[in-house]
Amino acid sequence: MLKVSASALLCADAGEIVTVDDILGKQLIAAGAAKAHLPVRRETAMIDPKSIEEAERERSRALAEAEAARKKPDVIKQALDQLDAEEDEDWTAAGKPAMDRIKELTGSATLTRAEVDAAFPDFSRPLNDAPTAPPPAQPVPATKAGPRSSAP
Repeated sequence: MLKVSASALLCADAGEIVTVDDILGKQLIAAGAAKAHLPVRRETAMIDPKSIEEAERERSRALAEAEAARKKPDVIKQALDQLDAEEDEDWTAAGKPAMDRIKELTGSATLTRAEVDAAFPDFSRPLNDAPTAPPPAQPVPATKAGPRSSAP
């Protein structure tokens, strides 16, 4: 077995890179058994923790700015305009827009009901355009007039 050291070479017959010591590598190249002699280099990089912290701060700042942009009143209004008055899943029982749907349409994960209500306090589910007629009045059953009886 070959001793592992700081040189690598490409064996001519096998086509594989093997690592051997410098002397043996030079001998194999001289004999034609290897095509190249490549010294193995190790590189190290110094990482400045301040640059990592600055990159994280910049990333956090960019995420915060993007989230703030998704909460702007014009973005909320576009989302509200996309709600379907006929789709019950777009609305709460009280007629307010469903927050899950608004978050989906704006792309904001942190939008709150208070923020939507502050931007559009009177927004609610639109009613049908055609006025609905009240249900027909039902006649009240007639009661018999007469003396009260205690008999069963």
